[in-house]
Amino acid sequence: MGSVSVRNVSKDYVLGRTIVRALHDVSLEVERSEFISIAGPSGSGKSTLLNLVSAIDSPTTGEVFIDDIPLKSLDDNGLSDLRANKIGFIFQTFNLIPVLSAFENVEFPLLFKRQGSVSKGRVKDVLARVGLHDFMHHRPDELSGGQRQRVAVARALVTDPLIVLADEPTANLDHETGQAVIDLMLEINRSAGTTFIFSTHDPSVMSHARRVVRLVDGRIVAP
Repeated sequence: MGSVSVRNVSKDYVLGRTIVRALHDVSLEVERSEFISIAGPSGSGKSTLLNLVSAIDSPTTGEVFIDDIPLKSLDDNGLSDLRANKIGFIFQTFNLIPVLSAFENVEFPLLFKRQGSVSKGRVKDVLARVGLHDFMHHRPDELSGGQRQRVAVARALVTDPLIVLADEPTANLDHETGQAVIDLMLEINRSAGTTFIFSTHDPSVMSHARRVVRLVDGRIVAP
């Protein structure tokens, strides 16, 4: 469990009277427990690909499968269940709720799963794992950039997903802090067997991936 298959996927966006093709006939197979980087310059389609895999968006043509289940076969409830139970997403801009503490931000996904009776201990465990036990009651504006990203990592992990998708997870961090976030992701990948797919345009970050998939102008190109 935790495999991803992208088959002949294209994605178009309509901007006024113009159709912009963000992805061109992309195919990709990701096995369980892989730690791979989607690399490429800004505008190459990295975020679009992650959004399709996470079912945040849907392809114009082609199909995406999670554990051999075609996403297009799922209704809204099925897609919600998929995102709640199998997929964690780490956003480039953290996407934390500013009025909530670190604890409450991490707990938030569990409320949708109605796990209130067990969520408190789970949230504390995950925050401790990312080194934020002493900061759980701080709001995002009371945390550093690296700490906010660790909250975002904890929020993605709290539902114990099979797959974690990370969109430029170090883009807003200095080199040392970004390295610490990547090291944390690697440790989780090794210890839990979680599949990680992360996008980056930073060569120092992609060097930690066990496999690099390169996108240029919406197409996968040879290394």
